[in-house]
Amino acid sequence: MKNKVSGLCVMIAILGYVLGVACCFTLILIPLAVYCFIGAKKYMMFSEMSDAQICAFKQSLTNWAIFFSIVGFPIGLLSIIPALMVSSNNVVVSSVNEEIKTAPEQPKEKEEAKPEEENKSNDLETLEKLKHLLDEGLITEEEYERAKKDILGQISQI
Repeated sequence: MKNKVSGLCVMIAILGYVLGVACCFTLILIPLAVYCFIGAKKYMMFSEMSDAQICAFKQSLTNWAIFFSIVGFPIGLLSIIPALMVSSNNVVVSSVNEEIKTAPEQPKEKEEAKPEEENKSNDLETLEKLKHLLDEGLITEEEYERAKKDILGQISQI
């Protein structure tokens, strides 16, 4: 179990699938069944998330709780519980930043202290990346030439 409501989310997902199958038996409710299947899949996704990730998707969890409350009343009562538990202050949202691993920004002093050769090798790598983007068709020839001139201008200033 990755979060405190994962077991409940799995149970809601199973009930959502059952409700979707029941709606498929009537031709009129097939569009409703599609949303039941989507909601059940979302609850399965919520069951595999950590508490911090669920906090990021709190609005989606609440929206699906409202949907199931309108469509299937008993399922809706159960689906409100995870939404309320996530909206409580039991989860520290700052832990989301711990899961996203980003490189810390280096101070500008260190950047200015780099040797000229290292700056040139970084510029050459950037040129290679630009050429790759051009070859892949992700940038136009004009964008490539403009960026290339900027980089070559920086090299000539060094």
